[in-house]
Amino acid sequence: LDQYLIEYEPQLSSVVADERMTQRDGASRQANRQTAEPTKGREIISEVAFIGLPGDAGWLGFRRVVKVNGKAMPDSGPSLALILSDGAKDDYDQARLLLNQSAEHNLGFPRTTNLPNLPLEFLHPRNRHRLHHRLDGMEKIRGVNTARLVFEEHSTPTIIQRPDGGEMRSLVSAWVEPETGRLLRAQVKTRDARIGVLPYDNLIWVDFRPDEKLGMLVPYEMKEDFFAGRFREGTGTARYTNYRQFRTAARVVPPRP
Repeated sequence: LDQYLIEYEPQLSSVVADERMTQRDGASRQANRQTAEPTKGREIISEVAFIGLPGDAGWLGFRRVVKVNGKAMPDSGPSLALILSDGAKDDYDQARLLLNQSAEHNLGFPRTTNLPNLPLEFLHPRNRHRLHHRLDGMEKIRGVNTARLVFEEHSTPTIIQRPDGGEMRSLVSAWVEPETGRLLRAQVKTRDARIGVLPYDNLIWVDFRPDEKLGMLVPYEMKEDFFAGRFREGTGTARYTNYRQFRTAARVVPPRP
């Protein structure tokens, strides 16, 4: 798995895909149906890219929202591929700004973690010291034998943080083909379990499937359970299509502290 992810990161960092995400925010089973707010639904069409930063600094996802509920976003600017490859000095800042702006379109609380590269960052060898891991059985996925691995985050600061900087520990599951290390499926469950605060789990589930044109596994579908408020349930499903390559280079770097 380590070797696979080390080789996979630069391959996935050269592609852009189209994302169609549908989200739902509705009353939970514990809610009073007569007084609960109506169910909300949203469809978000975006471009996404997943960039491994140089110097083993991390694996970041970027999203450029194009439409929300069929309405085109004004001033959405150039394509994500152009932003990440045109050689401008502010490539990173501009792409990061788009990602933060895209978070505002989510139902529930704003977040930038609902991208399919999230489990890849947790599982990468650079973060192995943060996680205890164990084998949790074998399972077939689309006819392929996989080993289910479970990783528990134990180090601080945690990879995912609350908006105020507080810790949020994660539990990661990975379905790995033993002979090749290929990652076919992954799940990240993150908990805010502060005393005195309504505890909740945020769940990201990603299915990876072959792309014949690229000759590699790519994110095919992502599902999300997100916090939408007391007695509310938030769910989302995203599909990824039209993968295409673009050229990038080590100049796409985070700003210096």
